[in-house]
Amino acid sequence: MSMKEKFTGFVENKVMPFVGVVSTNKILLAIRDGLVLSMPVMIVGSIAIVIGDFPVKAVQDFFAMVFGENWNWWNWDVINPATMGLVALFTACGVGYSYAKSHEVEPLPAGILGVTAYFLLLVQMDGGGFAADDFGAKGLFAAIICGLLSSAIYIWLIKKNLVIKMPDSVPVSISRSFTAMIPMGVVVILFVTIRTIFAMTPYGSVNEFILNVLQLPLLGVGTSLLGTEITAGFFNTFFWIFGIHGTLVVQSVMTPIWEAAKYANLAAYQSGLELPYIVTTEYLDHFVFLTGSGLTLPLCAMCAFKSRSEQLKKLGKLALVPSIFNVNEPLIYGLPIVMNPIMAIPFFITPILSILISYLAMAWNIVGKPTGVAVPFTTPAPFGGFLITGDIKVGILQILVLLMAAVIYYPFFKIWDKKCFEEESIS
Repeated sequence: MSMKEKFTGFVENKVMPFVGVVSTNKILLAIRDGLVLSMPVMIVGSIAIVIGDFPVKAVQDFFAMVFGENWNWWNWDVINPATMGLVALFTACGVGYSYAKSHEVEPLPAGILGVTAYFLLLVQMDGGGFAADDFGAKGLFAAIICGLLSSAIYIWLIKKNLVIKMPDSVPVSISRSFTAMIPMGVVVILFVTIRTIFAMTPYGSVNEFILNVLQLPLLGVGTSLLGTEITAGFFNTFFWIFGIHGTLVVQSVMTPIWEAAKYANLAAYQSGLELPYIVTTEYLDHFVFLTGSGLTLPLCAMCAFKSRSEQLKKLGKLALVPSIFNVNEPLIYGLPIVMNPIMAIPFFITPILSILISYLAMAWNIVGKPTGVAVPFTTPAPFGGFLITGDIKVGILQILVLLMAAVIYYPFFKIWDKKCFEEESIS
């Protein structure tokens, strides 16, 4: 058996089953899709932050002169608490809804159950009312668990037909309301019991237990330099080389960690504190997945303007605009980079070096860290880097990282271009 056959066999027998389990796991998909459901609200809230706290003093002074000293009152006092400040509630609803939908049962009651379950675990302040930070990043992991668990109970009871059935003459909307009553009762009893048990522990509440035992340790590992190199650097690229959408696989597992880091940074930014994390969703989008996995925009430009091969030239011009906006599937599958031992080498090296350079630059305070502002992943460099941090130096760093990628890709591009050109000349 040749080395190529052994390699192919390893991929088919060892890699693909693992990828299949991760990429089709309903729990992981529900978490990912539940978080995605809140993205429109998060982006609107982030736009308000960018405008209200625009990181150029001259702009701030101009608005203060025109509209008054407290001109941006509508940002942190009004829009932010109603958008990004409710991320835990959106997540509890979205995860519950998505999980029920994946099991093909009526999803809306599951979303409502997720929010109800989350509120049942919250401990009120002295004098009544809930702390605002219970609805933000602090409660994100607890909200995910509440959404999943309450939805799982709802799904199980529905599929076991343990519901109140109404006569056919009753309108469908009313009948559905009664269908959810038994699951709601079970969820209320269970989560009140859980709340009571945790009230007797040193943590005092489920939220504090999850925050200290689960959320903070996972954030520490998942946002470290080594953890980022392994997950976003190595595994993401590894899957792509075999034709598997590595970004979706990695994000299915890591999104809750990176999102929690984003909202923790936003809370610190709002309070004027030091930003605790470097690696957030936006950091990954604008440094690791910059111009697409593998930082392939320089390679795309080489194909478009430097190749002798007509095939590569046409592909480069076709894929150039999508690559500028961080979408590079046409290049990955068209060049191809998939199952290509020549182009796999720079495709591996560039994101690992991008993580190393950008992480250390932020850790050593050479450039700013992500503030937690949600910026669409399609925002091109250098605008994306500037918007996620409020620091123009980060946009410049993006350009430098792309220049580094160009240097790495160039010798391998020349080899591949020569090969393609010779094949075209023979045919």
